[in-house]
Amino acid sequence: MLAGDPSRFSRPGLGGFDTHEGFIKLRLGHSLRGSVLVPDLLFGRFGPWRFFQPSFFGPCQIGFDVEPGADVATLSMDVAPPRSKNPTRILVRIRSGSRVRSYLDGSQLHQCEFVGPRHMAPYAAGTAHKSSADDFQIELFHHTTPNAYASIVTSGRLRSSRWNLQGTRKLRNVAYVYLTSLKNIRSDEDLQRIAMASNGEIKFQTTSSRRLEEVQTLVVYRENTSGRTSAVRCFVPVELLSSPHLYFHPSVRFEPAWYEIVSPEIFKVGVLPGAELSLLRHVAGCAEEDRVSFDYVVLGDASELVGLAAPYDEEETKCVMHTEHLLDRVDFFQFWRERPNSDQTTGRRPVTRNLDPA
Repeated sequence: MLAGDPSRFSRPGLGGFDTHEGFIKLRLGHSLRGSVLVPDLLFGRFGPWRFFQPSFFGPCQIGFDVEPGADVATLSMDVAPPRSKNPTRILVRIRSGSRVRSYLDGSQLHQCEFVGPRHMAPYAAGTAHKSSADDFQIELFHHTTPNAYASIVTSGRLRSSRWNLQGTRKLRNVAYVYLTSLKNIRSDEDLQRIAMASNGEIKFQTTSSRRLEEVQTLVVYRENTSGRTSAVRCFVPVELLSSPHLYFHPSVRFEPAWYEIVSPEIFKVGVLPGAELSLLRHVAGCAEEDRVSFDYVVLGDASELVGLAAPYDEEETKCVMHTEHLLDRVDFFQFWRERPNSDQTTGRRPVTRNLDPA
């Protein structure tokens, strides 16, 4: 399993591509490498509403007064359904004044338009529900044993886990309900997509200008395909979802630098240890006082072995991307007008994930 190389993905041409209307959930993130817009989810109506999960995305560009009375931000990203090795690259365009809502974790939902294949449905990660208030729930799955499945259905509750993403250390100040866009677990490759393996190991390769790349072997939770044969299906409000960790892929051989979503088929809801998610008519819910979110995600440098391991261990706090909280602001355009080309990382002291000793 490789930490991906976006240069191998095809870039869309003009033929067979259209401009579509949709919504995008994103964050304004700051790291030592600069500030970028981080796409979490894209929504479009192709038949039913569907959600698209980014795997790679490029640094954004923001143009001020590009249109009469409007600023415009553009970013490209790759989207694909679960298991696909052939994503398509789309270009997203966001105008100032398009903010629909802000979420408690600092992310925002904006109206947008995007250029992509004329038929986008095959690239969706799953189906979505859109509320009358222009908010979204997405269809996800929790894979478990038949006995645990019966208990979940009877209780109407999904338990949280204190294990970190790697499945090797326990978290002290947060627990996660782990979900996935995979409808079933059919192979060892599926297990690796949700940070498990039948042999207890996942391998990653660096992205750099070395003549010979290095390989990072991570010990992960040992599981097999016969262990999780039942799936709980539910629709999860996007405001409950924790932000995924990221990789940074430096520029190599004239290819531009890119960011990667770590394990894009994994979705997490952060709660206090011991708290649970309720399931009412297949919709997940959580008391606001039980929710836990952080003001940063781990940003692993994919050119280094330690960087490949950092997002899975989750303890790394030196290589991070901070989330700007825009709750009291109109949008990220206004924020950047007020703070152009400025240091946004010095002095930040986020509350970090606290893990048991290794």
